[in-house]
Amino acid sequence: MPDNFAFIIRSGGANLRYSEFKVSYAIAVGQVSYIALIGHNNCGMVNLISRQNDFVNGLVTRAGWPKERAEEHFIQFAPMFEIGNAIDFILSETKRLRLRYPKIMIAPLFYLVEDNKLYFINE
Repeated sequence: MPDNFAFIIRSGGANLRYSEFKVSYAIAVGQVSYIALIGHNNCGMVNLISRQNDFVNGLVTRAGWPKERAEEHFIQFAPMFEIGNAIDFILSETKRLRLRYPKIMIAPLFYLVEDNKLYFINE
């Protein structure tokens, strides 16, 4: 990618709900006209609730958090970031962003880890 070709906003599950100010900034100040919304398979935000123990144990052992604090942190934020099916979420996020930014072209894309290819999602 050439220098200054694109603004890149990374977010778990291609979820831009909590990065919307950054999106607005890229459009308003950075003059962005197109958004490639890219999700991928094997996404950690799919079925996030099943990773609660790993999450809590990781914060306890790696970050030094008390177990109760790590559990509260997970319970508070996991529902905001759980996405369910990755492709369905990318399509719903594409629709939401199109309604929010009607002049911006948004392309829903899916990266398949196994073949290292990027696919356009037919809507």
